[in-house]
Amino acid sequence: MAQASLNALRLYGVAAVESGHTATLAEGTSLTHYRALAAIVEPSSYSAVSLDDGEMTKYLRVLDEAHAHGAVLPAPPGTVFQSNNTLTRWLELHYFTLTEALSVIEGHAAARVSITTQGNKEDADAQKSFAALAAESLRMLRGQAAATVTLPRADGDEEEGVVARASFLIDTQRWDAFQDIVSKEARRQGSLDFKVTGPWPPYDFVRMQFGG
Repeated sequence: MAQASLNALRLYGVAAVESGHTATLAEGTSLTHYRALAAIVEPSSYSAVSLDDGEMTKYLRVLDEAHAHGAVLPAPPGTVFQSNNTLTRWLELHYFTLTEALSVIEGHAAARVSITTQGNKEDADAQKSFAALAAESLRMLRGQAAATVTLPRADGDEEEGVVARASFLIDTQRWDAFQDIVSKEARRQGSLDFKVTGPWPPYDFVRMQFGG
């Protein structure tokens, strides 16, 4: 049986590159160039990608490697273009939007902050009070970031006592300072626990458009 043709391209993200840059930004991928942009791609069949744990681990690994080199706009997991030509046309069509977005995130990384409490989960009034305290802390942290996104509740949050989650776009030069500020806020809010993860590529701040 003939194998499926791998003429399509799986897109992981879009990066800003210097003129003449040809080296890959992540192991196992190559670059499709359009002016000052480079799409991080690998050959793929033109079909839906099964986003199992292995594929998601690979997706995160590729973007982490690319992010280590500079600004990168993550594509939605499993994005596939039918051909190099269709991808290049998409880069051309959205060139100015993509370059503007890259200029905003350049030199920044995402910090995800989760706020939990060990208080009585059955006490509705107490939970409202904890949520109000967490919202106050997030408002303060928002002033330390270039952008902020409030994250939706995840499965298991109630059992784990999570009362709020948010993602902050932080200047990489101020990463340690941001962590220090979160630690100080945790000490001030004695009834709440704060956890910072990252630095992440700006997953929560990018919404790519593929229509038209």
